[in-house]
Amino acid sequence: MNKIKKIWTENKILLVLAIILIICLVIFISVSVTYFYGSSSDKYGNRLDVIKDVPLNDQLFKDIKDELSKDQAVLKTEIETKGKIVYTTITFVEGTKVDDAKKVAEIVPTLYNEDELAVYDLQFTIKSEGENAFTLMGARNSNGSGVIVWNNKAVQEG
Repeated sequence: MNKIKKIWTENKILLVLAIILIICLVIFISVSVTYFYGSSSDKYGNRLDVIKDVPLNDQLFKDIKDELSKDQAVLKTEIETKGKIVYTTITFVEGTKVDDAKKVAEIVPTLYNEDELAVYDLQFTIKSEGENAFTLMGARNSNGSGVIVWNNKAVQEG
């Protein structure tokens, strides 16, 4: 017991600092594990909980495809969802101009209701086949201005 008292009196400051260091290390490790590994098993966490309140259905996608197919320039339409993003790919017949293709794609957001547009981001790929083929991508963010923003890549048309 006398040895412990002697060690304590001679090294009081170092022992207190060592105890504080150990406590800080335990807190740091527990916070790091919680922050980096979390407790959720879903890879998206709770970011996608809102899509449970505003689900999209196959009938909506069928209606969009039907509406786009009314235009004779549209060859095919593909729609796919991943999380909060709806990917729409519209393929046009050969000879379609880029501006005409953009106008057709800009019809799509009008086919969603306000709640869906407030939740989902829309990604567009418009492309044409043939000699004067083009591919152009655009997006409409749910929190953005409400218009489709097209990439600024220069598209070569013949």
